[in-house]
Amino acid sequence: MTLTLEQLQNLTLDDVVGRRDLARVRLATPEEVSALSGPIGEGRDRGTLSDWRLVAIDARDGPLEVVLLGNLEALNWGTSPVRAVDLDAGQARTRSGSVYHLGEAGEGAPPVDHILHMCVLLRHWGLGAALDIPQVFY
Repeated sequence: MTLTLEQLQNLTLDDVVGRRDLARVRLATPEEVSALSGPIGEGRDRGTLSDWRLVAIDARDGPLEVVLLGNLEALNWGTSPVRAVDLDAGQARTRSGSVYHLGEAGEGAPPVDHILHMCVLLRHWGLGAALDIPQVFY
């Protein structure tokens, strides 16, 4: 998928996947977040995410996965799928065993740089060609 500069400036999570008949990327619903609510347990402390959002990857032929997308220090950051989240304690644990502290949450749609990082993350997982996800280099 190739995007023009104008399309990049107006990029949304829904634009990440070109093959929307196979998958969608969107903000997680309150019900999806609630389903992940539980004890965090032990894990490798990865630091504090800021301007974060819980993003759902809803594939037609697979389980719904929710990841954290935000900033870790000065870097755009995306996590492996979240396995537990405790919003009151401000922590989340991912499938890889990482524990993230949740700083200030982002409001509304993620900024374009986070959306572009979602493209990088999905391509890193090998989903780029099948789902027609834009290639991003930075």
